[in-house]
Amino acid sequence: MSNQNHDHATTQPSERLPGRSFTDPNRPLGEDLIERADPHGGDPEEGVYGRAPEHFRIGHGVPERAKGVAVLRKAEELMASGNPRGDTEDGRRRAIELACGRCGVRIEEYDRYLSGDEELQSLHAAVMAAAAAGAQNI
Repeated sequence: MSNQNHDHATTQPSERLPGRSFTDPNRPLGEDLIERADPHGGDPEEGVYGRAPEHFRIGHGVPERAKGVAVLRKAEELMASGNPRGDTEDGRRRAIELACGRCGVRIEEYDRYLSGDEELQSLHAAVMAAAAAGAQNI
């Protein structure tokens, strides 16, 4: 396969797949969000030696954002497969709960990340809106 054919084969897909960026389907969902995260942000004591966080710090770092994005990617995958469907608020919440379990993130932990990070909230809203719209098209 020549480079010209290879380049043509790797161009943007005609439709955005679950877990891919809304703006550039060639990139993973939330990759830009993780890139903009503060590498030294977040709570340095969180999860160290099994300690539970004692307080909430705004300004999540890379690990917190990466966990949040992983949950959203998995939730979108689950809703795209229809298990659970994203056509109801309960279905979308259940998808987040299942995704948290599969990613090793407690639902309370995800909710805490979401409540303190406007960019993650925006991505969450976009994923939920896409799931609701996609479920109506099925």
